[in-house]
Amino acid sequence: MNAPPKPNAYAPPAGLPGMPVGSLVRDSATGREGTLRDVLLYQPIDVLPGPDARPARRLVFLRPAGGGLEWTTEPDQVVPAGRDHPGGGENPDAASLGSAIRRAD
Repeated sequence: MNAPPKPNAYAPPAGLPGMPVGSLVRDSATGREGTLRDVLLYQPIDVLPGPDARPARRLVFLRPAGGGLEWTTEPDQVVPAGRDHPGGGENPDAASLGSAIRRAD
C-alpha cells in the first residue's frame, strides 16, 4: 500500500473538505471570519526530532477578510462563513461582509 506523500514547503496550499483555499470561513473558537489561507502540519521550533518528540499537528491559517494579521486555529473549529451564527446565510454577499467588518472596528 502506498503511503501518503510527506508535506513539504513546495506543496500547493491545502484546503478543508468543502472549503478550498480562498474561501470565506468562520473560526468557531473565536467567532472571527476570514479567508482560509492554508492547512499545514505544525511542529513548534523548540521540539527536537526523535522518538520522544510530539507529533506534528494540523493547523489552519486564516487571514481577516478586510486585511490584518493572520491567525491559526484547529481544523475542526473552521466552518463556512454564515453558518452557526445568527443572521448568517450560506454565502454572505460583499455588502454584508463590509458591514460586518465596519461593526468590528
